[in-house]
Amino acid sequence: MPDPIQPPAPPSRVALLAVLAQAVESEPLLADHMPDENDWTTQRIDLASGWILWIHWLPGRTMERLFAAQAPDGARWSYGCDRWPDWNAGPDAVVLEPLRHLLTPEQRQRLHQRLLTCCCWPEPDPLPAPPPRSAEEIERLLSFDVAEMAS
Repeated sequence: MPDPIQPPAPPSRVALLAVLAQAVESEPLLADHMPDENDWTTQRIDLASGWILWIHWLPGRTMERLFAAQAPDGARWSYGCDRWPDWNAGPDAVVLEPLRHLLTPEQRQRLHQRLLTCCCWPEPDPLPAPPPRSAEEIERLLSFDVAEMAS
């Protein structure tokens, strides 16, 4: 049984690569919105396997980086928590960016195209409009306001 106080360890690079490869190929997914042509945005991607990805986009619909990933067990990977090629590379180590370091250019391109054309979660139903007020209620409210102003 998982410890309710201690969160699970972040997903490994192998797990990140596997879920990204699934997202590139055929795993069903839904986005919270489409990237904006003229603005920076973070797109949430929900995969059928239970993984959630957050991807940053630049203006012009340019996919920038994987900002965070959450495994079905709640384990979370965040940008900046790992180094490439590893922590022991000294000054040559850079922040791991899975889209750039773990995927091939062809996989990145396919993921980019897939996320630009994927389906989005439907908009929630709007709340129903309140019923119109009766003439008596409007009269009462108007007389209350006038009485308030007079005192």
